[in-house]
Amino acid sequence: MEQWKQYKLGELITLNSGGTPDKSNKSYWGGDIPWISAKFMYDDYLYSSELKISQEGLDNGSRLAPKGSILLLTRGSGLFNHIPVCYVMKDLAYNQDVKCIESNNKELVSTKFLFYWLMGNKNSIGAILETTGIGAGKIDTNRLKDIRISLPPKEYQQALIGFAESIMHKIELNRRINDNLKLIA
Repeated sequence: MEQWKQYKLGELITLNSGGTPDKSNKSYWGGDIPWISAKFMYDDYLYSSELKISQEGLDNGSRLAPKGSILLLTRGSGLFNHIPVCYVMKDLAYNQDVKCIESNNKELVSTKFLFYWLMGNKNSIGAILETTGIGAGKIDTNRLKDIRISLPPKEYQQALIGFAESIMHKIELNRRINDNLKLIA
C-alpha cells in the first residue's frame, strides 16, 4: 500500500476571493445568480441564496464559485462561534469575506476530499483565527495555506469520501426529520 504523504494545504489548492457588486446600482441585483455571504453559509451544501445578482453584477464586482468547489468564510464575527465550510452544489457568486477553494491537482487530490478534510479539521483552522481591528474574526490565507495535510493514496481518498458522504447524508436526513417534527408539534 502506498504511503500517506505530507503537504502544505497551499500546495494542493487554488484560493480565490469574491466580491460585492455596488449595492446602489439596482441593475446589479435581483438577477438569477445566487450570491453568498456569511449570512447564507449555514448548510454544509450550498444550492442557492436569498440574495441574487445579475450577470452585470457578477461582471462588476463579484466572482463565480463553480459547482464542485468549496466556500470558506475567512472574515466575520461569526468565525468565533463556528467556521463555515460549504460545498458548492450549483455555480454561485460570493462576497469578499469568503474564499473559493479548489484542488489544483485533481490527479493527486479531489476537491471533495479537501472539503471533508476541511470539515474535519476546523479546529486546526480555528487555531489560526485572528482578530481584526474592528473585532471580527479573520483567517489569514497565508497561514491557512501553511496547514499541513497528510494525503492518502487516491483510492483510499475515494473510500473516505464515500464514508463521509454516508454520514453527511444521515445527518441531513435527521435534520429534515427534526424539522418535520417541529412543524407537526
